[in-house]
Amino acid sequence: MLTTFFLMIWPIGGMVRCSTYFQYAATALYLRSVMFGTTDDNALSCFLSPSMTVTKKHEPADVRINNRMMVFGQIFSSCPMSRAQIGRKTGLSRVAACEVVSDMLDKHFLMENGYEQPTRPGKKGTLVSVDDQYWNVVVLDLSMPFLLQAAVMNLRGEIVTRVEKSFDKITAITPETVIALAESLLDGASHILGFGVAVPGIVDEDGVVVETANFGWKNVPLRKMFQQHFGKFCTVDNDANSALIGERFCGAGRATGIFVQIAVGVGAALLIDDSLVLGSHHAAGEIGHVVVDPDGPQCTCGKRGCLETFISAANLRRRINENPLDRTTMLQEAGRSLGHVLAPSVSLLDLDDVFVYGSKDIVDDIFLGATECAINAEAASTLQNHSIRVQQCSCGDDIVLRGESIAVVQAVLRNANEYKKVPPVGLEPTTQDLKGLCSAN
Repeated sequence: MLTTFFLMIWPIGGMVRCSTYFQYAATALYLRSVMFGTTDDNALSCFLSPSMTVTKKHEPADVRINNRMMVFGQIFSSCPMSRAQIGRKTGLSRVAACEVVSDMLDKHFLMENGYEQPTRPGKKGTLVSVDDQYWNVVVLDLSMPFLLQAAVMNLRGEIVTRVEKSFDKITAITPETVIALAESLLDGASHILGFGVAVPGIVDEDGVVVETANFGWKNVPLRKMFQQHFGKFCTVDNDANSALIGERFCGAGRATGIFVQIAVGVGAALLIDDSLVLGSHHAAGEIGHVVVDPDGPQCTCGKRGCLETFISAANLRRRINENPLDRTTMLQEAGRSLGHVLAPSVSLLDLDDVFVYGSKDIVDDIFLGATECAINAEAASTLQNHSIRVQQCSCGDDIVLRGESIAVVQAVLRNANEYKKVPPVGLEPTTQDLKGLCSAN
């Protein structure tokens, strides 16, 4: 997939399709220009999901949606700002900025936070920031084998309370056990905006887990199950995409780059101009089964020499334990294999940054250095002579939880119907109301 360079692009119904998922990302700038126009948003979301970190003014079909996302994204990544500063940063008029801020204050997405320091005589502007005290999001991370992690988060992606549950058998992790773990957190939440679940595997736009090899799930309508059980909005996302959002909002991530997650398997996520690339079949970033050596070890997928057989955490640890004196050589070879797979996409998309997330005993300076050297050696040319940076993610072990909590906020802001459902102060359901609904179910 990553080594195919011939692009097949043709307009269909206001969209653009590409022959491969990562190559599709090369058209992201074009898509971004049409995605808020006459293009059908639901159809387009199957390919590319806009992030709320966009900071340029557009002319969308629904101006309010775009303005909400711009304002929240700008404030999230900045210190408290006045309405005038928000207008200047986003390109919105003063009236439009005031209207959006007032609406988001009413619904507790933003809060007033003191006054700006005056630089000249006159009325001091009121500063606003993300309201991290009112709404909570209940988030679950299913990316670890034999372990479920769940947390109550605020709108800044900070953990309020958390819980973990381990399992002796991975098959014991079912949708019902996931829902039960989420329900156990209700006592630690105040006003619940929604639920978010990060799952390893392929997830479609309806929140259906199409397939996850970790648990043996296929076509599980997880979002629907959560919404029926709790009566609240829910998002279900691929765990690598969640982690990428976490690094973008809370770490060192920038508007364009590749994120690679090395755990039980190997997955990637791609951000182009602050838009997640999802792929035609919601499988963008599934690089673990790209063949790097046709004569290599047998893979669980049935092929030989897949990337996952060389660099997954479990496989690397096993090989290192068998030959501890060769650890440095093995990590260098693993890093070069990853760099070889990523180099075509880095060159094709003219990327600067690659972020790698994984256990520190695997993803260390030796591994990262070998990956960086391989990418720069294979992707460099007279036209692309800048150095590619390969670095470890800076968000720590909670990167998936933090990213998925922000994904819930994104989804509510982007979904006009869900945003309208956010009740005024005092009318939202309490945790006792949700418990009553859970008991009824």
